[in-house]
Amino acid sequence: MSELEEVPDGVDLPRGEADLAAAARQLRAVPAGPRAVEVANRVLQRALAAPRRSVMIRAAAPHEHLRVSSIAVTAIVRERLDEALVDAAVRHVVLDVDRDGLLSSVTVDLVVRYGTVVADVGEQARALARQALDETLGRPEPGGEVPIAIGHAHVSDVTVGDPHLVDPADERA
Repeated sequence: MSELEEVPDGVDLPRGEADLAAAARQLRAVPAGPRAVEVANRVLQRALAAPRRSVMIRAAAPHEHLRVSSIAVTAIVRERLDEALVDAAVRHVVLDVDRDGLLSSVTVDLVVRYGTVVADVGEQARALARQALDETLGRPEPGGEVPIAIGHAHVSDVTVGDPHLVDPADERA
């Protein structure tokens, strides 16, 4: 069952999934009108911000019997980057974990101060994320490194102020 399909009565879902299912039902009940896309975007933003269940990530050999919560890994990567990056701040950290509990990739979405060299910040963010992952999950065997993708080829947003303190949406264009 997809997370947006109707949920049978009597089935208990975790809070975030139940909220998403309720939002999907409400969206489907509204007749399509000129604001349908706006409603869908708001629902999607709230659904993405809803709490999610944690996925357990397997540590590297010889400690592969250990598991670390995806919520903890996300927080560690975010904290490491936000402490070290001066002219950039983390907007999102997304972990891709396969069915075996192995971390297959990490995507970091950054907000960068206007005038900063994006390529340099991206390289620094990759190195910092790699260090955080190695310290948290252990260093993978040669050839088993997790590819670190930093957001998009471009940065998702820029700000003229300190990206750690200023929301770009609050700045005047």
